[in-house]
Amino acid sequence: MAGLRNLAIGVHRRDGHTNIAAALRHTARDGRSPLTALGLTG
Repeated sequence: MAGLRNLAIGVHRRDGHTNIAAALRHTARDGRSPLTALGLTG
């Protein structure tokens, strides 16, 4: 679980987010957002 959390934090930092808690809450509300951030959607 820690590895997945670290992956999520790294992706948000790469995307330029400085407030990780807010970025995680925003991502949790939108089911497509994590896939888009990882480049898994077309």
